Amino acid sequence: MTIGDAFSPTKLPSAEEDDDDGIWDSVSEPPAELLDELPVPSASILRKLKDVFGLSGFRTNQLEAITAALDGKDVFLLMPTGGGKSLCYQLPAVCSSGTTKGVTVVISPLRSLMTDQVESLQAKNVDVVYFSSDQSRDESDEVQHRLRSNGQKPSLLYLTPEKIKHSDALKRDLTDLYESKMLARFVVDEAHCISSWGRQFRDSYGALAYLRKTFPDVPIMALTATATGEAKNDIIAHLGIRGCIELTQSFNRPNLNYEVRLKKKKVTDEIVDFIVTKHKNESGVIYCSSKVKCEEVAKNLRDKYGLKARHYHAGLDDRDRTVTMQEWKRGDFKIVVATIALGMGIDKGNVRFVIHYAMPSSLEGYYQETGRAGRDGKPADCILYYSGSDAHPVWRRINEESIPETEKEKQRDTFRRVIQFCVNNVDCRRRQVLGFFGEVFDSASCRKGCDNCRDTTDIEKKDMRKAAVDIINLAKSMILKHKERITRIQFLDVIRERALRSNP
Repeated sequence: MTIGDAFSPTKLPSAEEDDDDGIWDSVSEPPAELLDELPVPSASILRKLKDVFGLSGFRTNQLEAITAALDGKDVFLLMPTGGGKSLCYQLPAVCSSGTTKGVTVVISPLRSLMTDQVESLQAKNVDVVYFSSDQSRDESDEVQHRLRSNGQKPSLLYLTPEKIKHSDALKRDLTDLYESKMLARFVVDEAHCISSWGRQFRDSYGALAYLRKTFPDVPIMALTATATGEAKNDIIAHLGIRGCIELTQSFNRPNLNYEVRLKKKKVTDEIVDFIVTKHKNESGVIYCSSKVKCEEVAKNLRDKYGLKARHYHAGLDDRDRTVTMQEWKRGDFKIVVATIALGMGIDKGNVRFVIHYAMPSSLEGYYQETGRAGRDGKPADCILYYSGSDAHPVWRRINEESIPETEKEKQRDTFRRVIQFCVNNVDCRRRQVLGFFGEVFDSASCRKGCDNCRDTTDIEKKDMRKAAVDIINLAKSMILKHKERITRIQFLDVIRERALRSNP
């Protein structure tokens, strides 16, 4: 048992009780034999935990992360969605104890995530400020004044990686705070955006090496819900936090049911039947691969089936995205049809289903997107529909990107893992996904929580290596002979014909 396990919760909150980051408010008593090993919360930590956040205990790894932060140590924290990551830096920011003093600077990738947390902290009377692209000039000037004045500094400052990269004024303000020893720590939220996959999404994360180089004495905390072993090493190296406190836990979300289904012509009919039958009047997300498809599916759900659905993608202006998100979270409509623009930091606990209308481009993205479901700990369904045609736009996007060929091949390998996941109708879905992140998972622990583990069909094992080699050689010879593109259907026809000749 780990130290963090001793602080595991005894109950899940209801949707109404679920707070900003899904933090549970009840903990089990640690076994007596572990008491000497546990970090001991100071009176200041416990008082702030109760008085500011209204909590009475900690979730797995929270106390260790908080204690390390207050001791001025670098921290890498990998915690699944809804695990309570925010408390790990918000609580130290309001504590007077510890070796660090001053402003906690939180670097967050999404404005919606940032404003959600700021509003939640303000409701708790925490002194917090933020820079955002939708602020007025007066609001921005007021934040700068707070940072530059001789008065009380804010406990937390939220901003985007772009603000750090492009604002010389902010860099000067951070330097002044550093020289006056008023920079408590840097917090890099959604730190997987630093990895090679993430830099394609937000290249400004690649510039965060600036923090350690410019402010070498300021501790850094990196947090993420998704990171492979390679991505974790990339994050730690890029931020210059080698030797940091590493706190990780299982990626498994036991309340989620995983299913993969071959996409049929009337896939929308099947999706609607699933929603109406199992999740009528409940909230959910349908992920589509393009903005056009999002709008098409949402319109179809409204006009043809009478479901309350709207689309959400990066093509909408900031105001429309904000209104759509607020109304969905409030329950004004139930189904949001979205691209990956709806991803990190979605604070809605009662999402009962996440449906992928097409294959995602990576298992990392798939895990992140299914993580929107069941943040309240209650059962939720994750259904992925796939077809061969889903792969074409992904391959085309990879081939057309202006990146080195080595990076393209990495992306191709990543997508091949998705295809393998979809067509593998034998192995436990959890085992496959968690294996992508380097976690060894016993399929027995799935407890029939995926379609493959529920399937009672007998499995016949055969050695297909020779057949596979023959098929590959056949494909090569046909391409060389015909000197032109051969369709999948033509190739399958040839294989079937040869199989019939050899087995009349």
